[in-house]
Amino acid sequence: MMGPIIYLLCALTCLGSAVLLWRGYRRTRQRLLYWSALCFAIMAVSNGLLILDLVLLPDVYLLPWRSGVTQFALLVLLYGLIFESD
Repeated sequence: MMGPIIYLLCALTCLGSAVLLWRGYRRTRQRLLYWSALCFAIMAVSNGLLILDLVLLPDVYLLPWRSGVTQFALLVLLYGLIFESD
């Protein structure tokens, strides 16, 4: 019973982080905050897929999709770190 609660809290934490980073970006216009907000928003989607995979649809195998979305989120953050490091 604790698993679904933890998955939900992780998704909400990622979403909250994305919102706070986006607000920071809108206020300061620092591009690294934009890339970080985008990364956390995509990670929130990944956590949503985790809830779908393990709690709501346990018969559907979504591990490749979850892994792909997570890797894409990390690539977005890596891109921001490399090209916005001025």
